[in-house]
Amino acid sequence: MVILAKTKLKDALKEYPELKEFLITLSNKFKKLENPFIFKTFSRWVTFSDIAKIGNLSICELLHKINKKIGKENELLKHAPECIKEEPPKKFDKKPDWILKAKQITLLNVKNRNDFFYYDIIKELKKLKKGEILKIENSFYPAPLVNMLEEEGYELYYEEKDFYTHILYINYKEDKSINWLDKKDKFEILDVRGWKEDPFSVIIKKANETPEGEGFKIIQYFVPSALINMLEPLGYEYYIEKINPLEHHIYFYRKKEEKKRKIKKLKGRIPLVIQSATPVVYPIIMRLLQSRKLMDKIKIEELKIWDKTEKHLGWIINGKADISFSAVAAVANIYQNNIDIKMKAIVIWDNFYLLTRGFKARNFSDLKEKTINLPLIPSAPPYAVTTYLMKRFNYNPEEFKFAFGNPFGRPDEIKDKLVKGEIEAALLREPEASFALFEGKGDIQVSLKYKDLWDKLFPGMGNLPNAGVLFKGELIREYPELISLFLEEVKNAVDYVINNPEESAKIIYDIMGITIEEAKLFLNRVHFEYKESNEVLEPILNYLKVLNEAGYGRKKFKELESLFI
Repeated sequence: MVILAKTKLKDALKEYPELKEFLITLSNKFKKLENPFIFKTFSRWVTFSDIAKIGNLSICELLHKINKKIGKENELLKHAPECIKEEPPKKFDKKPDWILKAKQITLLNVKNRNDFFYYDIIKELKKLKKGEILKIENSFYPAPLVNMLEEEGYELYYEEKDFYTHILYINYKEDKSINWLDKKDKFEILDVRGWKEDPFSVIIKKANETPEGEGFKIIQYFVPSALINMLEPLGYEYYIEKINPLEHHIYFYRKKEEKKRKIKKLKGRIPLVIQSATPVVYPIIMRLLQSRKLMDKIKIEELKIWDKTEKHLGWIINGKADISFSAVAAVANIYQNNIDIKMKAIVIWDNFYLLTRGFKARNFSDLKEKTINLPLIPSAPPYAVTTYLMKRFNYNPEEFKFAFGNPFGRPDEIKDKLVKGEIEAALLREPEASFALFEGKGDIQVSLKYKDLWDKLFPGMGNLPNAGVLFKGELIREYPELISLFLEEVKNAVDYVINNPEESAKIIYDIMGITIEEAKLFLNRVHFEYKESNEVLEPILNYLKVLNEAGYGRKKFKELESLFI
């Protein structure tokens, strides 16, 4: 493929992904493109003619450099007339009336910004009312923005004040789309109040079966924040009506989405979307990114570490994620809805610490007069494991007080409350447990390790097999050698983190938003362990059975074996 003035950057990058780094070296104005989010938007909308204008380059000079880089300079000579067909900035007539008669003009100056300001522009556009205008001031002709907004039907006016000042006026656009809320009263109703069985599986089945452009309504005692977060990545919008404090109507509408992405090999490298439901695996992922052997085989299209873990389930269900670092229990739950996935390895770490502030609990009995704060909700694994352990050690869970947050216990929020002294006891997992100990400066301590209690009940079973490496079924079938390589490199990454905690801390502390001392404490406490799923199938199924006996998940254990082998 020879690159011409009219060639779109996104098409060139599909064929020659290495051009991204080369392009950034051609002009100081392209430095912003080092931001991956800016580059992704930029590449979608611009041609090489646009690139030449933005970088103040000759189109011929640019095309010769680019084609020489990919070994196509001789072919360019055959298309020499195209080389000089540089399209000038779009011609705009005299300043239109909608600017002269505007009631309000909002200025957004992005001349000196290197961050991804596209969302700021969209946010400001959504605020506009009839008769209002958004004025963008940039340091170059905003070709990507012009192309994108024209395609979306916006009225635009562009002017160049001087070499470094380019102005784009954007007029308010009336949204003429049909409001789906007008037909919400016709949605099918699922009243899940008082269900003895967890409605999760039924709702996921309904969400998968609902066609685009249709919806359904759930009636619940509370606002199901976790469910909302999970359905949004599936292409759902929602609307909440609070009927009274104990009755909420939640309407879900499935938008029309693009077709599911297919995994396609690109010049020997396979583009993948990788995600994690927890920041715990940051050190492992960062080490994977340093694997030359692996990076020569894959191209990471997107890497997402979720702060709300349930959102990653949506990416698994809708097939957006190719590889996920996910909780075993959550994956087992959605697998029974015919999701095409396999969990090929387990990455175990020390998890579930009952932390206390101002006192030390020797056993559960010492917590009877306290309130135990737990992450997630009563039907989730933290509560299920806690009540199971209490019963096995001859305690009655009904004699204890539990709190979960309103309406959903987020680990970081619980950690902050413990550090501030607002609560006295909390069950935390990693990395929040380590962060609480660090910030508590000696006032917070570990009272109970669930690992120790688990080992007493199940000698030889090891730690709780809480998380693993999940693959899309399509990826396993089409690229089995890549799966073997990926798992090999995950094992190598785990071994590296175990043996090099200080070096690993230097790699992750900044990206996790913590100090290097916090990172060191976390890595010295977490105790990673890698196992192939088929090696630890018995402990996995035992863990899931325990959760089920405590009220989490479903009982089809034999069916679950196929998830792990």
